[in-house]
Amino acid sequence: MSVIPPLEVTDLTTTFVAGRRRTEVVRGVSFTIRRGETMMLLGESGSGKSVTARSIMRLYGSSADVGGSVRLAGRELLELPEQQLRAIRGGQIALVPQDPTGALDPLRRIGSQLAEVLGVHGVEGVKTAARRRAEELLAMVGIPDPKRVADSYPHELSGGMRQRAVIAIAVSCDPQVLIADEPTTALDVTVQAQILELLADLQQRLGMAVLMVTHDVGVAADFGGRVGVMYAGRLVEDGPANEVLSTPRHPYTAGLLDSLPTPGVTRGSLRSIIGSPPPVGAFPAGCAFAPRCPQARPSCGHEDPPLVAVAEDRVAACPVVNAEQVVA
Repeated sequence: MSVIPPLEVTDLTTTFVAGRRRTEVVRGVSFTIRRGETMMLLGESGSGKSVTARSIMRLYGSSADVGGSVRLAGRELLELPEQQLRAIRGGQIALVPQDPTGALDPLRRIGSQLAEVLGVHGVEGVKTAARRRAEELLAMVGIPDPKRVADSYPHELSGGMRQRAVIAIAVSCDPQVLIADEPTTALDVTVQAQILELLADLQQRLGMAVLMVTHDVGVAADFGGRVGVMYAGRLVEDGPANEVLSTPRHPYTAGLLDSLPTPGVTRGSLRSIIGSPPPVGAFPAGCAFAPRCPQARPSCGHEDPPLVAVAEDRVAACPVVNAEQVVA
């Protein structure tokens, strides 16, 4: 008997609409995350990572047309009316945003905001019990004085504490899927490591499927799981993190890895990917990476290669590299 995965995304497309102008940002993204599994979406700014994550929860409303299929435990989300989606968001699927300060109401205490989420989703409707549960959740995310933090306003907390509070809100209803959108970007390196460790611990304890958006190869390597590399609105490579980040099968992934600082490379000598990503919505014909690719052939400018299996549990969208791998 097959187990239905918590999240199945198939041929996801997102097009922003402003009057008569339509801007395609996400183009045919597909992946599956199983219970307890992590999927990292990795790529440069503008690659469509965050838009993909937020489109899954249909957070753009009428400003975007979202197509394809998003199934949460077998239930199609793209066909649900907004009222039903509100009951699912924050309950069965939750978001940890990039900016915890913007996610928290500056005029309300942390405990009150947590209690509200518990009440809205029917987890705990009694005020005293909700307050007690709020303090338990704050303790669960590693806050040493949960009562004080529950009584605090967001501006009274450090950036790391605010992020922990946002994570507590996200996991308060025991979601099946947790989406973390660049959750460590605004934090210093030490706090980044603590937040990643916390997310990994919560995932193991709660059995959640986690979709994490990051532009940081180091974060993707540290958190592990699967890596889906995005470029110009598409997935160009997908597979186990340790394999993708050690033996890339797409030139863009290889370029990201070559640009990382290493002990043997002097300052100012780092390799970089030539050129710039195409403007959002103005993707070139054929492979979008071809204008920057050192291995591009004439056919790359005409044919947009699909993702194909290149090894067990791995796919990539570069026929040039993969043909060379087969020959080798």
